[in-house]
Amino acid sequence: RMIGPRAEAANVRLTDALPKEQIILLIDGKKFKQILLNLLSNAVKFTPAGGEVRITAWRDLAEDTYSFEVKDSGIGIAPKDISRAMSPFGQVDSALSRKYEGTGLGLPLTKKFVEIMGGKFMIESTVGKGTTITFTLPRELKERDGLIIKHVA
Repeated sequence: RMIGPRAEAANVRLTDALPKEQIILLIDGKKFKQILLNLLSNAVKFTPAGGEVRITAWRDLAEDTYSFEVKDSGIGIAPKDISRAMSPFGQVDSALSRKYEGTGLGLPLTKKFVEIMGGKFMIESTVGKGTTITFTLPRELKERDGLIIKHVA
Protein backbone atom coordinates (compact mmCIF):
# COMPACT_ATOMS: atom_id res chain seq x y z
CA ARG A 1 0.00 0.00 0.00
CA MET A 2 2.81 2.43 0.78
CA ILE A 3 4.78 1.74 -2.40
CA GLY A 4 1.80 1.35 -4.77
CA PRO A 5 1.26 5.06 -5.48
CA ARG A 6 4.99 5.60 -6.08
CA ALA A 7 5.12 2.62 -8.46
CA GLU A 8 2.01 3.81 -10.28
CA ALA A 9 3.44 7.32 -10.70
CA ALA A 10 6.67 5.80 -12.10
CA ASN A 11 4.70 3.43 -14.37
CA VAL A 12 6.32 0.42 -12.68
CA ARG A 13 4.24 -2.74 -12.24
CA LEU A 14 4.20 -4.24 -8.71
CA THR A 15 3.51 -7.97 -8.53
CA ASP A 16 3.72 -10.60 -5.84
CA ALA A 17 3.95 -14.33 -5.32
CA LEU A 18 3.06 -14.76 -1.68
CA PRO A 19 1.95 -17.93 0.12
CA LYS A 20 -1.79 -18.52 0.44
CA GLU A 21 -1.43 -19.07 4.18
CA GLN A 22 -0.80 -16.14 6.49
CA ILE A 23 2.85 -15.37 7.16
CA ILE A 24 3.44 -15.19 10.91
CA LEU A 25 6.80 -13.96 12.15
CA LEU A 26 7.62 -13.27 15.79
CA ILE A 27 10.25 -10.62 15.13
CA ASP A 28 10.68 -6.84 15.34
CA GLY A 29 7.74 -5.59 13.26
CA LYS A 30 9.09 -2.07 12.82
CA LYS A 31 12.42 -3.33 11.48
CA PHE A 32 10.66 -5.80 9.18
CA LYS A 33 8.44 -3.05 7.78
CA GLN A 34 11.50 -0.83 7.24
CA ILE A 35 13.33 -3.66 5.44
CA LEU A 36 10.46 -4.14 3.00
CA LEU A 37 9.94 -0.41 2.56
CA ASN A 38 13.65 0.20 1.80
CA LEU A 39 13.91 -2.69 -0.66
CA LEU A 40 10.67 -1.95 -2.50
CA SER A 41 11.38 1.81 -2.61
CA ASN A 42 14.83 1.20 -4.11
CA ALA A 43 13.45 -1.31 -6.59
CA VAL A 44 10.80 1.15 -7.82
CA LYS A 45 13.26 4.07 -7.85
CA PHE A 46 15.81 2.23 -10.00
CA THR A 47 13.33 0.58 -12.39
CA PRO A 48 12.48 2.50 -15.56
CA ALA A 49 8.90 3.10 -16.70
CA GLY A 50 7.32 -0.07 -18.04
CA GLY A 51 9.43 -2.25 -15.73
CA GLU A 52 8.40 -4.59 -12.95
CA VAL A 53 9.10 -5.10 -9.27
CA ARG A 54 8.12 -8.49 -7.84
CA ILE A 55 8.07 -9.64 -4.21
CA THR A 56 8.06 -13.32 -3.44
CA ALA A 57 7.97 -15.12 -0.09
CA TRP A 58 8.30 -18.74 0.96
CA ARG A 59 8.75 -20.77 4.11
CA ASP A 60 11.47 -23.32 4.80
CA LEU A 61 9.91 -25.73 7.28
CA ALA A 62 13.18 -27.58 7.95
CA GLU A 63 15.01 -24.37 8.92
CA ASP A 64 11.91 -22.67 10.42
CA THR A 65 12.60 -19.56 8.35
CA TYR A 66 10.87 -17.36 5.82
CA SER A 67 12.64 -16.01 2.76
CA PHE A 68 11.63 -12.87 0.92
CA GLU A 69 12.83 -11.85 -2.52
CA VAL A 70 12.50 -8.41 -4.10
CA LYS A 71 13.35 -8.57 -7.80
CA ASP A 72 13.31 -5.66 -10.21
CA SER A 73 13.95 -5.12 -13.91
CA GLY A 74 15.87 -1.93 -13.16
CA ILE A 75 19.26 -0.49 -14.03
CA GLY A 76 21.18 -3.06 -11.98
CA ILE A 77 24.54 -2.79 -10.25
CA ALA A 78 27.87 -3.97 -11.66
CA PRO A 79 29.43 -6.75 -9.55
CA LYS A 80 32.42 -4.51 -8.74
CA ASP A 81 30.06 -1.83 -7.37
CA ILE A 82 27.95 -4.00 -5.05
CA SER A 83 30.34 -3.60 -2.11
CA ARG A 84 30.22 0.21 -2.52
CA ALA A 85 26.41 0.16 -2.64
CA MET A 86 26.41 -1.90 0.57
CA SER A 87 28.68 0.48 2.52
CA PRO A 88 27.16 3.36 4.54
CA PHE A 89 26.86 6.54 2.46
CA GLY A 90 28.23 4.62 -0.52
CA GLN A 91 26.56 5.16 -3.83
CA VAL A 92 27.45 3.76 -7.19
CA ASP A 93 28.74 6.68 -9.24
CA SER A 94 27.55 6.19 -12.79
CA ALA A 95 25.71 8.26 -15.32
CA LEU A 96 22.59 6.17 -14.67
CA SER A 97 22.57 6.40 -10.88
CA ARG A 98 23.57 10.07 -10.52
CA LYS A 99 20.03 11.19 -11.33
CA TYR A 100 18.63 9.23 -8.35
CA GLU A 101 18.70 10.95 -5.00
CA GLY A 102 19.36 9.31 -1.67
CA THR A 103 21.75 9.15 1.25
CA GLY A 104 23.21 5.75 0.46
CA LEU A 105 21.98 4.35 3.79
CA GLY A 106 19.06 2.22 2.60
CA LEU A 107 20.83 -1.01 1.64
CA PRO A 108 23.42 -1.03 4.47
CA LEU A 109 20.73 -0.30 7.06
CA THR A 110 18.44 -2.93 5.60
CA LYS A 111 21.19 -5.55 5.69
CA LYS A 112 22.01 -4.60 9.30
CA PHE A 113 18.34 -4.96 10.35
CA VAL A 114 18.18 -8.42 8.75
CA GLU A 115 21.39 -9.49 10.52
CA ILE A 116 20.26 -8.07 13.90
CA MET A 117 17.21 -10.32 13.66
CA GLY A 118 19.38 -13.36 12.94
CA GLY A 119 18.79 -13.42 9.21
CA LYS A 120 20.80 -13.55 6.00
CA PHE A 121 20.93 -10.93 3.23
CA MET A 122 22.00 -11.62 -0.37
CA ILE A 123 22.17 -9.39 -3.42
CA GLU A 124 22.56 -10.37 -7.07
CA SER A 125 22.54 -7.83 -9.85
CA THR A 126 23.26 -7.42 -13.54
CA VAL A 127 23.70 -4.03 -15.17
CA GLY A 128 20.76 -3.28 -17.44
CA LYS A 129 18.77 -6.30 -16.29
CA GLY A 130 17.95 -5.65 -12.65
CA THR A 131 18.63 -6.58 -9.07
CA THR A 132 17.40 -9.41 -6.87
CA ILE A 133 17.69 -9.10 -3.11
CA THR A 134 16.83 -12.10 -0.99
CA PHE A 135 16.67 -12.06 2.77
CA THR A 136 15.88 -14.89 5.12
CA LEU A 137 14.61 -14.45 8.66
CA PRO A 138 13.93 -16.93 11.44
CA ARG A 139 10.21 -17.37 12.06
CA GLU A 140 10.83 -16.41 15.67
CA LEU A 141 13.48 -14.10 17.11
CA LYS A 142 15.52 -15.97 19.70
CA GLU A 143 17.92 -14.69 22.35
CA ARG A 144 21.60 -14.92 21.43
CA ASP A 145 24.85 -13.11 22.19
CA GLY A 146 24.22 -9.37 22.39
CA LEU A 147 20.47 -9.67 21.77
CA ILE A 148 17.93 -9.64 24.57
CA ILE A 149 14.30 -10.33 23.75
CA LYS A 150 11.63 -8.40 25.65
CA HIS A 151 8.09 -9.61 25.21
CA VAL A 152 5.61 -6.75 25.16
CA ALA A 153 1.92 -7.40 25.75
